[in-house]
Amino acid sequence: MKNIGVKQNFVDSRAKVTGKAQYLDDIRFPDALVGKILRSPHPHARILSIDTSTAEALPGVRAVITSKDCPRNKFGMEIADVDMLAIDKVRYVGDEIAAVAADSEEIAEDAIDLIKVEYELLPVLDDPQEAMKRDSFLVHDEKKSNIAKEYHIARGDVDSDFADCDYVFEGEFSTHRVSGLYLEPFGAAAQWGPDGRLTVWTGIQSIFQARNEIAKALGIDPTMISLRSPFIGGAFGAKIWIRNFHPIVAILAKITGKLVKVILSREEEQLTTRPRVAPKMWLKLGMMKDGTMVAKQAKIVADNGPYSWAAPKILLNMAMRTDCLYRFKSSKTDAYLVYTNLIPTSGFRGYGNSQMHFALESFIDMCSRKIGLDPVDVRLKNCVHKGDTTLHKWKIKSCGLSECITKAREEISKNRSPKEDDGGRIKRGIGIACMNHVSGNRGGDKFDGSSAMVRIHEDGNVMVFSGEADMGQGSRTVFAQIAAETLGVEISSITVMPLDTDTSPFCLGTYSSRVTTVGGKAVFLACEKVKTQILELAAEMVFRHAHTLFLEDSTIRCYYDPTVALTLKKVANYAIRSKVGIPLTSYITYDPPTEGADENFFGDYSSAYTYAAQAVEVEVDTYTGKVKVLRVIAVHDVGKIVNQLGVNGQITGGVAQGIGWCLYENMQFDKGIPVNTGLHGYTLMTIKDIPTIEGFAVESCDPIGPYGAKGIGEPTLIPTAPAIANAIEDACGVRVTNLPITPEKLYWSLKKVQKKAEGEHVETQRTA
Repeated sequence: MKNIGVKQNFVDSRAKVTGKAQYLDDIRFPDALVGKILRSPHPHARILSIDTSTAEALPGVRAVITSKDCPRNKFGMEIADVDMLAIDKVRYVGDEIAAVAADSEEIAEDAIDLIKVEYELLPVLDDPQEAMKRDSFLVHDEKKSNIAKEYHIARGDVDSDFADCDYVFEGEFSTHRVSGLYLEPFGAAAQWGPDGRLTVWTGIQSIFQARNEIAKALGIDPTMISLRSPFIGGAFGAKIWIRNFHPIVAILAKITGKLVKVILSREEEQLTTRPRVAPKMWLKLGMMKDGTMVAKQAKIVADNGPYSWAAPKILLNMAMRTDCLYRFKSSKTDAYLVYTNLIPTSGFRGYGNSQMHFALESFIDMCSRKIGLDPVDVRLKNCVHKGDTTLHKWKIKSCGLSECITKAREEISKNRSPKEDDGGRIKRGIGIACMNHVSGNRGGDKFDGSSAMVRIHEDGNVMVFSGEADMGQGSRTVFAQIAAETLGVEISSITVMPLDTDTSPFCLGTYSSRVTTVGGKAVFLACEKVKTQILELAAEMVFRHAHTLFLEDSTIRCYYDPTVALTLKKVANYAIRSKVGIPLTSYITYDPPTEGADENFFGDYSSAYTYAAQAVEVEVDTYTGKVKVLRVIAVHDVGKIVNQLGVNGQITGGVAQGIGWCLYENMQFDKGIPVNTGLHGYTLMTIKDIPTIEGFAVESCDPIGPYGAKGIGEPTLIPTAPAIANAIEDACGVRVTNLPITPEKLYWSLKKVQKKAEGEHVETQRTA
């Protein structure tokens, strides 16, 4: 294949590196007003009064709005619990109270400062376990409790299976909030047209879902909105759905009759970026002496924040997906999503899988070590294989997990550093962790497919239309490669069109690592259909049967007659500019052969499942607790590589983000108040901390994905943190079960181990 499995430069890379790519903040709208939002300084408070008169009187202010100026339509992804602007009370630091539109950013900021709000402070709930109690203060007064969602899922008889196990272990784990911190802050511009339609410009992962949510908030039909997405400067899941500013900017535009633009500051992003869901997880694992893992039980209490967004679905993923990584006989999970007064949580790369994988993959190592088994051998003994049907009825049609584990162990064992240095102060170790993920995600009987349109122009150039977003991961390039390979044309002749709900085919958007598998398959099928049109018309032109012709290098040729050589340009020109009048255009809606989960959460809801094993080598400074990651071996089952550069980029970026989540990043609060908003107080991994990252691909050739491809975007982050935790224990004998693994935590854990060892030594001497 000429265009698949190659190192293909991204089709938009030149525009990006030369600065010609237009992100939202680069687009200059004539006479645009600047929008700003007043946010709550309190994590929980009743609003007694809002005085906007002074702000309204400021010259250059065109509009000041509060909840009384907005429709009272609650919105949200699964649970509609969000108001556009706070009505009766604020529920976290950052909650939207009022908004202004002004002639300049300076005037808008001054106007925000002039709005006076009187509050009655309320008790702050910053601990989900406390918030779950029956006598707890309610975050939402109209609800019966602070439990936003709960799941209870059982497979088999765990109690009986635990009773039959040789060993039963229990452990507790937790992970934390981290910010998406994409390069481009979120924002939107809105303008109402003379026809009453609203146009919204915003860089977002799901244009059609965003359009529908804005329509719900405004109380209008979705087709009254045209949503256009320019270049997106990163997202990682935090830009899948709208935020309050999307309908807010539309209201400001309606009142002023002008285009209004809102761009969040970095501090606002830190407050409203919808960070990773933070859960506490209790695990119980039943094993046999030979390492067979029999039963798994979990309890999860996850921090939702005050508004739900994608967290209910993320909790469900935490509750289920790791059950399908190994051949468990039974499992049981009780999971709770709890309202608190901390920043609302939502989707972030890994989508719940990251959190539970940290717990389970750490726990497998801990349990294996306790019974004297090699954790890698235990994983190989229990991992799923092609042809398996898992506890939740996933049908594993392609799987290279055992190959990933074997390759990761082999590579991390090469060229290892000494286990100790500096007189034993520096200790080094290795660790491995695995993962599984989806390439699509059917919810119940809902559509989980994608649509694509392909049009051949009279000059032979190809336009590809898809509603799936490229947020920097390279999907436009993947679509161009698939189109070029399928049609037999040069990739330079392919243009992947920008996103616009008025012209783009309907798509669900970029999430669940579905774009290459589902969106790419739609592009493939659309190209196949238009290729049939081309060959049938060419057959008439050269008096041959269509099945004897093929398209290669933009030329139609005949299998048995080398004299036939008809350029695509000539055929396209004839189709469009002659009386035959054939529009070389195809529109395909592809829905993968998957089953939405039933009421008991059984269902084969992804067309493909991805697997990986990552191995890391770390060094621990036992005097300071500082951890340095030296090497990462990332072996991923990608089905089939489409773009080698894209795969390498995803592995490098995902691993770096996983290290940051594990060792550095942490959103911290003091009684509900964020204490490290903005980059000055939020610790990030920098380029000097990046280890050597070696990526390897296992090609299991999925039978459904385009050319055998599966997703790679989210999986690259998921196993990194548990692999690091496992390597730390291998290095210094200390296990940290709550992220992040900071030097302080590790230092005091090392001290505890040292003190215990000294006590045992003294006791041994005393006994002797």
